[in-house]
Amino acid sequence: RRLYNNTELRRRRRQRSSRGGEGQDVVVRAAQSSKDNEDEDDDYETEEEEQYEWEVGGPNDVPIPHLMNIYKGEKPLKPLQTSFCAPHSKTCLPRHNKTTTRRYFRSDKKSNVKFFVDPGDRVVLHSLAFATSLSPDSTCELPTEADEGMSSSSSSYENTSSCTFTPQWVVRAGPREKVYFAPEEVHAAIVTCGGLCPGINDVIRSIVGTLEEGYGVSKISGIRYGFSGFWEEGFENIELSKKAVRKAHKQGGSILGSARGGGDVDKIVDSILRQGINMLFVIGGNGSHAGANAISAECARRGSLVSVVGVPKTIDNDILLLDKTFGFDTAVEEAQKAIQAATIEAQSALRGVGVVKLMGRQSGFISMYATLASGDVDICLIPEVDFDVHGENGVIEHVKDLLDEQGHCVLVIAEGAGQEFVKVSGTDAGGNPLLGDIGPWLCKEIKKETKCDVKYIDPTYMVRGCVANAHDAIMCNVLGQNAVHGAFAGFTGITIGYVNTHCVYLPIPMIIEKERLVDPKGRMWHRMLTSTGQPDFKEYEDDEDEDASKENNIPDKEIFEPVR
Repeated sequence: RRLYNNTELRRRRRQRSSRGGEGQDVVVRAAQSSKDNEDEDDDYETEEEEQYEWEVGGPNDVPIPHLMNIYKGEKPLKPLQTSFCAPHSKTCLPRHNKTTTRRYFRSDKKSNVKFFVDPGDRVVLHSLAFATSLSPDSTCELPTEADEGMSSSSSSYENTSSCTFTPQWVVRAGPREKVYFAPEEVHAAIVTCGGLCPGINDVIRSIVGTLEEGYGVSKISGIRYGFSGFWEEGFENIELSKKAVRKAHKQGGSILGSARGGGDVDKIVDSILRQGINMLFVIGGNGSHAGANAISAECARRGSLVSVVGVPKTIDNDILLLDKTFGFDTAVEEAQKAIQAATIEAQSALRGVGVVKLMGRQSGFISMYATLASGDVDICLIPEVDFDVHGENGVIEHVKDLLDEQGHCVLVIAEGAGQEFVKVSGTDAGGNPLLGDIGPWLCKEIKKETKCDVKYIDPTYMVRGCVANAHDAIMCNVLGQNAVHGAFAGFTGITIGYVNTHCVYLPIPMIIEKERLVDPKGRMWHRMLTSTGQPDFKEYEDDEDEDASKENNIPDKEIFEPVR
């Protein structure tokens, strides 16, 4: 079979979407057909033509909130011609005089410019169609007992559950020709919440630059120290401008300050409306996005003209659906320094053991990727994979074998791994469970069981309190720009991120359903096991193994089904 698009239907789709706006229904029909190859035998039967429909706002289109459906002001909300322009695309008029750098959109060129994102542009959410349930990373259900009990004459391929693929479409990010805010009426605010992450200042700089230079917004406020900065006494907003943030990306951390907690939604919204803020950009992780979603919902309940846009920030890379979050690559790169130091220490000592604890509260992406990048790590332990420390199949027994074979051992462990051995009670200001310090505990246990020289390194704050590398800096610039485009387009309650290498807008509830975790049955974990050569440190009974597979290794199916 081959999939082709009907040229006439594409032309109609373009015409209808350009007339409509974000809510305009656009129907695209794609036909699938197959023909007998002239070089093949005539016995092949021609397959019946199949069709599927895609319509904006249809069952396969992920809906995102728009202010047109929320605002309850006296005057109806109407689209305006955008003021955004870029000199290279011939969308800008020359500067008015020598004292201003601001360029303005020239409407006479709009019909000939391939610059704005069409309202009907979409990106497919999941690009991989699985053939069977046994494919690595498959989201299909495992074979049932009836499937496994099929006759022995059937092949193993036929015994597996087949998978069906229904495309799910998300809105492509980028500048729109029609916007819902006049730049002179915009008061934008930026807030950073949660822990630090490389690239926060890059995002702030990108948002401010796009607002001021791209759209002509002059009033931009920086909220101090998270959500508390909206309503707690003693905090004053920082006035932001392109000049003020010019060198912000040269330093780590957040120029606004960041903190957990403070999520009193009513007080926050009261402050937003009192200050006349109508665009809010929230840079944070899952908890911060949950707060942003609650703020957006409360603004919608009050019928206020406020666009709330999130920019995912998590060094753990644990946001659902997204390819990657900013700061993650920098953290993996910085972790190499700690692993290299631990390797040198271990190799230089008599029966040396280098132990490195990396960040990863519930997901072990940093540890897994840092291990793969290093090539020197012998053991990697993450929260998603249970392990025994003692016993015949335990970690310590494998450490002993490595010391006998090669004279040294390098072990990387995520901070959230093995919490059953160091349980503590309580939560932090953001509501996250407190973690026991697994690193020192594991070092003590290794020393008890074998004669060795243990060197322990904890670079936790070193990998997050640094400047973003080139890859993350580029990503931060793209995310910041598209966050502003999304706000001007009238969207609210959304987040911005990469899906299948394209920047898209997603409704916040979709990404905060749960944390994204490493799949122990997935290809990347298998690649890491091939690199380290480590065994399974947990011996399961058959029933336990089956339950663990169902609970930990297969993502929730409903996330991958069409949103209806």
